[in-house]
Amino acid sequence: MWSYVGYEGDDGNTFEPVEDDEFLIFNNYHFMTKSMDYALATITGTKTLTGGNLEAGEFRFGLYDSNGTLIDTKTNDASGNITFRTIPYYTAGTYSYTVKEINEQGENNVSDIEYDPSVYTVTVNVDENMDTSITYIKNGTNVGNSSESVDGISFENKMSVTAAAIDPAVKKVLNNAELQPGEFTIKLFDENNNLIDTKKNTDNGSVLFDSIIFDEVGDYNYTIKELIQMVI
Repeated sequence: MWSYVGYEGDDGNTFEPVEDDEFLIFNNYHFMTKSMDYALATITGTKTLTGGNLEAGEFRFGLYDSNGTLIDTKTNDASGNITFRTIPYYTAGTYSYTVKEINEQGENNVSDIEYDPSVYTVTVNVDENMDTSITYIKNGTNVGNSSESVDGISFENKMSVTAAAIDPAVKKVLNNAELQPGEFTIKLFDENNNLIDTKKNTDNGSVLFDSIIFDEVGDYNYTIKELIQMVI
């Protein structure tokens, strides 16, 4: 004896007949996909150099975990940006790090650069939704220094520069006539067209400006012009 299951599937097919002493078995499968939720955080900072021109890769910085283990080192780019590797977090919680500049000279610093001794405590908070927030404390781990909450990491180095001086000079030549001392006036302007010195020629045509002192590294541009004198 045969029996039929009175059900037609979505595709229009019916189940095969089974005998009375047989069981019709339905196997249902529930497929589950597990998504790995995680959070990402990237600790960044900036570097400035006072008294000098900052170059890419000039300074190095260390990222340490809560046990004091160095887990990453990075150097600054040409704009002074510092970007440590991105860290993934798979569980909610609070994660603490320390960031400081690595003084390549050590305690016996004989260079003309004064390193920034600041120590930053960085706390990454990961909530149950895998959202992150980062807080920074400056010098919070240094004994004898008061803690200071800041917006981010910023290191400032200073370059000591030995002052240099130049004595700008030009020569005045007068054709078809005898040059007289003080006959012509010559002016010296800086790169912003500000008048910084005025001198007259000597009997041999020399024009000697006052010395200019430089105490910072850089490029400086000046312009020398003759004062046009109207002859009546």
